[in-house]
Amino acid sequence: MPLRALGELPGAIGLVREGARLERGEGPADAIVVLGARVLPGGVPSGSLRARAEGAAELWKTGVAPRVVTTGATHGQPPGEAVVARALLIELGVPPEVVLVEEKSRNTWGNFAFARSLVGGPRVYVVTEPFHMGRALLLGRMAGFDPVPWPVESPAWRRPVDRVRLLTRDAVSAAFVRAGARTR
Repeated sequence: MPLRALGELPGAIGLVREGARLERGEGPADAIVVLGARVLPGGVPSGSLRARAEGAAELWKTGVAPRVVTTGATHGQPPGEAVVARALLIELGVPPEVVLVEEKSRNTWGNFAFARSLVGGPRVYVVTEPFHMGRALLLGRMAGFDPVPWPVESPAWRRPVDRVRLLTRDAVSAAFVRAGARTR
């Protein structure tokens, strides 16, 4: 697998670069999927998770989808990513009854695979940062969705050194996905 992934790296770099440049999509969808991100000790959302929840709340308020699905398991101490994102969405004015929680997934592939039963149809908005969008859309399509980008800017995306690190990390992960492994 590592040698195959190495061969996929140039295409994966292109995928991630293209994903980082995508504009926000348009039109109705079956759901908004908020991809999981790290939760800090004490249940504090990371900048990425906060940006994703804020972006999803903004999108939901436009009326393009009837439900929001938060994703992500507990890593270490509770609460988990999906639970924290749900709380943020409710704080931001999204009604609790439209926010569904998928808390089994431990990576982006799992976010989509486990959210399948909650979304209500194939067309979903994918809320994540630009560095993650290309790989996220690829995994969403692999999971049978018609994913629509809704990129959000986190504090890390605004810092040039973090932007380069995150784009590089996602390109390597995308190379493994393209080589046949389903990774974060």
